[in-house]
Amino acid sequence: MNDGDLPDDLHGLSEWFGVEPRYWSTKGELVEADPEALVAVCRARGVVLDGPHDLSPLRARVIEDLTRPVAPVVVVWGDGPLVFDVCLDERNTPAWLGLEAELEGGGNHRWDREVVSLPIVDRHELDGRSMSVRRVEVSANLAIGYHRLVVELGSHHHDLHLLVAPERVCQPAPNDRRWGVFVPLYSLRTELGVGPHVGDLDAIAAWVGREGGSIVATLPLLASYLDRPFDPSPYAPVSRRFWNELYLDLERLPETARSPRARSLLDHPDTQREIAELRAGPAFDYARQARLSRQVLAELAATFIREGGPASEEFRAFADTCPDVTDYARFRAAASRAGRGWHAWPEPARLGVLSPADYDDAEVELHRYAQFAMHRQMRDLAARLSARGQDLYLDLPVGAHPDGYDTWRERGLFAEGASTGAPPDDFFSGGQDWGFPPIQPDASRAQGHRHVAECLRHHMKVAGMVRLDHVMQLHRLYWVPEGLGATRGVYVRYPRQELFAVVAIESVRNSCLVVGEDLGTVPDEVREAMGRHGLMGMYVAQFQLPSATGAELPSPPPRALASVNTHDTPTFTGFLRALDIAGRFELGLLDEWDAARERTEREQAVANLVRFLAERGLLEEPGGEHEILRGLLRFLGESDAPAVLVMLDDLWGETDPHNVPGTPLDRPNWVQRMARSLASLAGDRSVLDDLAALERSRARSRARAGEMA
Repeated sequence: MNDGDLPDDLHGLSEWFGVEPRYWSTKGELVEADPEALVAVCRARGVVLDGPHDLSPLRARVIEDLTRPVAPVVVVWGDGPLVFDVCLDERNTPAWLGLEAELEGGGNHRWDREVVSLPIVDRHELDGRSMSVRRVEVSANLAIGYHRLVVELGSHHHDLHLLVAPERVCQPAPNDRRWGVFVPLYSLRTELGVGPHVGDLDAIAAWVGREGGSIVATLPLLASYLDRPFDPSPYAPVSRRFWNELYLDLERLPETARSPRARSLLDHPDTQREIAELRAGPAFDYARQARLSRQVLAELAATFIREGGPASEEFRAFADTCPDVTDYARFRAAASRAGRGWHAWPEPARLGVLSPADYDDAEVELHRYAQFAMHRQMRDLAARLSARGQDLYLDLPVGAHPDGYDTWRERGLFAEGASTGAPPDDFFSGGQDWGFPPIQPDASRAQGHRHVAECLRHHMKVAGMVRLDHVMQLHRLYWVPEGLGATRGVYVRYPRQELFAVVAIESVRNSCLVVGEDLGTVPDEVREAMGRHGLMGMYVAQFQLPSATGAELPSPPPRALASVNTHDTPTFTGFLRALDIAGRFELGLLDEWDAARERTEREQAVANLVRFLAERGLLEEPGGEHEILRGLLRFLGESDAPAVLVMLDDLWGETDPHNVPGTPLDRPNWVQRMARSLASLAGDRSVLDDLAALERSRARSRARAGEMA
């Protein structure tokens, strides 16, 4: 390659820079990015352009990348060789190349190679320099983990991140045919404690376990803003590395038993009246719940400090695994005092430097204690489930709140001037802007994807299964330039091999299965990579139901987590009744013609489902909505899918969904309370029959798998 081979237009140079100038829409049309959007995304990635004709900075960046001596990250798969390329100036090529691997667990490996013996795989004539690209390959046999590789080229030393990863993530057993239930924790009508809490997940798991289930799944349990700024969405967390203190089981904390003031607060008639009102409320009141809980938490934190808890061996062990917990607590205390997001803070706080004048010490201790307490309860929950042969299933959001801790502490890691979203499709003609900043690919590589690893590790230490929200994030993300709208977004490529390596390392180290959310229009290369590295995909029956007359429902593939629906879809009863279509029409998201068309298609899809289930003998008595659900659960259960999830709401015919994507902010998303208590479910014969039908079908699938093994 020489300078003349590089494109001389914005679209061409952008593509070399990893900013894709075009993509295929859901309708199969090639969408070209407009110049203004490309310029804005290049700026967000750190290349400052004055306009679409100011290409010299972008060209210089591309040449810089092409002539970089070594990449910042090298991946070794399993016990394979260490292979990477070095780019050398032919006018000043060293005679020898030295390699030193400094291992994560201690020790090192050393290799030396004569440069002329390395094969040339490419040549560049760029920026007046003649560059040769030579390939280095040495036998490695290194332990799985995060290592440091020092590359010595003459007098120059280059530090690289060396990821040694298993080829595949943790795998289910060949005849694994499990099932479980999904329930958002906030939706539970708890019968003990101040509000829905971690202990309720254990209670659900114990109940489900008696019926044969081994998975309890829920929405993200990450920290949220519950005062000012207020944003309780589980998919806009303050941090992807800290838990939501709202879900602490306050009654079971050891400090509660030793704090008369905390006990007095909990037992006070006013508190008990407020708890009763919260339990009876039609929607989950995050702000009121948080205000009530924090009064008790403040007393518990004070007790913890008086008793020397921060100096205890248990807390020190926690702090060793979570060294930035104090920094996080100070940030939360500063945010509470400011009452606004960190972008509006004065310097130097906005730039990451807090002074004691920025926060209250008591508030810092509250958050520090709360994270320690959540750590204990999540750890204990995982241990109790494991003892019963069960797993917690957690969801890792694709992003974090723009005014949250992660974006404040790691400002260089997140892009400014763009947010993550999705292009227009059949459901969202205007595209989607999710509001949180995307991670900068180059910045993530520079730190060896440390932040990504920490987010995964935080979840996988307690979960037996983790779902990666929007698994395409490992390949590319749709960046929406600030002020241009979601229809003018642009895809940015990510280093997929490196990111899959991080996922595999954390998965195997923590014995955690990985599910990739691959719903909607997903490029073939994404699912091919998921299969190669052993990630499970998702099969959602509502999305698979064909509307063509006489069409059949395809079976879940053997490497998928199967379910009837998700938290972002209508409930099963709402789906059968087309309530979601009516709701979107009322909100103006569908016009009358489109609503009529979708209703016709839905009626045909439901008719197809009923006929399909009846022909296979999966309907014991035809017609009723509940029997259709039970027949569908039998179908999913008898499939080869390793796991099947059923939403608790569907078992009694709930019609209101937990979330309607793309709806106005005043719609009550993420607050839907269960119409039933756990105690009433455990004694409901119809619900138990549903679970028994699912367990029997799973047992038949297990037996079939065992015969084939």
